[in-house]
Amino acid sequence: MTNQKDPLASLFTSDAKAIDRQKLAELLEPFVIIDEGSKEFSFHDTFNSLKTNMQKIEIILSAAKARALFFNEVDGLSPGDIITLGVMPEGSVKTSLKKLFDRHKIKKDKDGRYFIPSYRISELVKQFNN
Repeated sequence: MTNQKDPLASLFTSDAKAIDRQKLAELLEPFVIIDEGSKEFSFHDTFNSLKTNMQKIEIILSAAKARALFFNEVDGLSPGDIITLGVMPEGSVKTSLKKLFDRHKIKKDKDGRYFIPSYRISELVKQFNN
């Protein structure tokens, strides 16, 4: 029996979501901060300078994912939750959600909450942080 480390060991971790956490922090830092007490989002000026409402929705849903990971809660936001943030008109929220959903950029759970799939995080980091 040899004492060598199994080459596959590098594929295993005790916290599979740790990578998502680091990438989410990198993605969101320029755009949003989350109050630890109230769990509310506060948006930086760079968020308001995003070119499209779809980009804003992607950042908002990414922030919701970060909040869910940090507080161990259910991921996702309803259209009403996003409208309540007051960062874009109601019609723009619904239209943007529909476009992102139809393009398979976001998903929807059985309770009507929209969320960013984990596999898109790396793509969003590249898209927003260039």
